[in-house]
Amino acid sequence: MPRSFRIDENTLDILEAEARRRHTSPSALLNQFLTSFAEYGRFADQMCALSLSRQTFSEILNATDDESLVKAAERAGKSAIPAYVGAMRGRVTLESIRDLVDRLSKHAHLFEFNEKQDNFGKHWALLHELGPKWSIFLAYYFGEALKMANVRVRHEVSDRVVVFWFD
Repeated sequence: MPRSFRIDENTLDILEAEARRRHTSPSALLNQFLTSFAEYGRFADQMCALSLSRQTFSEILNATDDESLVKAAERAGKSAIPAYVGAMRGRVTLESIRDLVDRLSKHAHLFEFNEKQDNFGKHWALLHELGPKWSIFLAYYFGEALKMANVRVRHEVSDRVVVFWFD
């Protein structure tokens, strides 16, 4: 159903300039922004999420030893993921975790998410460019949530990808 909204002139100028830069229409760009807010931003606001540059985030990650990073990821996986999922969908299940992974990929740009079912079984791949420390964090962060959902999974970690293999 079409709707009309009032947008102040300065914001409209910025929206139109950004739409030209992205080779799209202001309406399409605004719809992308609203969708991102509806699917992720409102929950990120509730969780007091921070916005950091990749460089700053990478510096913080690289200053941490692997053992401390694993412990931090496990603690965060046990607390942050249930909070996100609770705000979005309710219970921590494989489906709700998958939904969160997809939203973090699309809207927070933390990694690229690929899901596949093939001769090797069902697996998720989280691809990124933040190095081995980020892979370690992701493996244990989502690993804890999957344990909470009673999902049997194993993970493989490399410098740029984490693969979760489902049994």
